[in-house]
Amino acid sequence: MKKTPIYYPLTLTNTLTGKQELFVPQNSPQVSLYVCGITPYDYAHIGHGRCYVTFDVLYRLLSFIGYQVTYCRNFTDIDDKLISRAEREYNDAFQYTMIAEKFINAYHQDMQALNCTAPTVEPRVTDHIQHIIDFISGLIEQEVAYATSDGVYYSISSFPAYGKLSKRNLADLQAGARVQIREEKHNPLDFALWKKADAATGPTWQSPWGAGRPGWHIECSAMAQAYLGATLDIHAGGMDLIFPHHENELAQSEGLNHTQFARYWMHNAFVQINKEKMSKSLGNFITLRDIYTRFNPMVLRYYFLNNHYRNPLDFSVEDIEGSAKSYNRLAKIFHTIPVYTGQDLEKLLLVGLPEKLMQAVCDDLNIAKFFGIIFDNLKNIAEPANVIEATVIKTILVEVLGLTLEPLGEKEVVITAEMQQLIRERQNAREAKNWALADSLRDKLKELGYDLQDKKLD
Repeated sequence: MKKTPIYYPLTLTNTLTGKQELFVPQNSPQVSLYVCGITPYDYAHIGHGRCYVTFDVLYRLLSFIGYQVTYCRNFTDIDDKLISRAEREYNDAFQYTMIAEKFINAYHQDMQALNCTAPTVEPRVTDHIQHIIDFISGLIEQEVAYATSDGVYYSISSFPAYGKLSKRNLADLQAGARVQIREEKHNPLDFALWKKADAATGPTWQSPWGAGRPGWHIECSAMAQAYLGATLDIHAGGMDLIFPHHENELAQSEGLNHTQFARYWMHNAFVQINKEKMSKSLGNFITLRDIYTRFNPMVLRYYFLNNHYRNPLDFSVEDIEGSAKSYNRLAKIFHTIPVYTGQDLEKLLLVGLPEKLMQAVCDDLNIAKFFGIIFDNLKNIAEPANVIEATVIKTILVEVLGLTLEPLGEKEVVITAEMQQLIRERQNAREAKNWALADSLRDKLKELGYDLQDKKLD
């Protein structure tokens, strides 16, 4: 990726302060970026797609404007969900590694399809157990964590600022907490750093507190510190992680190091299906691979980028179909235009239309505004007299937004036996003037991904 050292002014919405702030790294031009990764027990879904496309653009943008970014995105490759799936598929909890490998490989394929840049490092929890144990030992030494008969817990009463990220009141959290089950636990909100487990029933690691597995929150704190240090420039992820995961990360990291854990916190909003958060329990879980069978991954990337990352995204096939038409229009204009290869790109980014586009994308990743500016000026961009400006714009589209801008090919329609039967039934319903049945059958065809175009009946 071309680096243009212009350090263009960039503002980001910081979840910690609730304000949009000018981004100033602690050790410019170095920037540290940590994004919470997946637990690889199933295929990546469209919520993952939105998150990692968003922060891929942030990574690309920071690099494009001159920063030297270390991007760390982890894999939680040991978890109860992996163990459960291993027991279900292999009848053996210790085959969790097979589950992790399968879905990490699938995840990489899905991210590549979306043209997401590989992070600088992708640490796995199982490779960092000693880092985690050392981190926990440090917390116990500082008397902000304590051992019990079933593991080790972080004492939230030792961290008066607990709740500052999620803006939750500690008294309200305590009032709403479940009745304490174990008397050894000092506070019902204290969270596990290490959980003891029987080595005969599943994977465990030895620790000073007995055989067991690390808690979820401590894993990210330990890996982030191992690769990026005690203070991160940016910590990011989905908004569902703000509480308790990121709140607990912040508490334990600052409890150990007595310094600010992350200077900027960024969170993307949910993907919703019919105004409800997507989840397996609601039966509205859609994988990226499901979408790839119907749409080019670049269309999905474009669709995500046209919706501001901090606003909930109400997913619909109709909206993606609209995005496909819009993306193809853009691609037909730009696919034959080269990217800019001259030596003075930084100067051309600071004048005319490219300057307006950079201002938009650097305004808290306001990419919807970016595309609005492009489409308002599309005819002028395509004029031969504006070829230099067009190449600069193409460079932003490719290097910052990560769009390949290849025109979409015509999708071959395969008429299955099921579709043929539905089409025949619908034709019979129309001839019988049973319009309600005809509409119902047309809806079924649409659910299969095909929009039937009617001809007038004789």
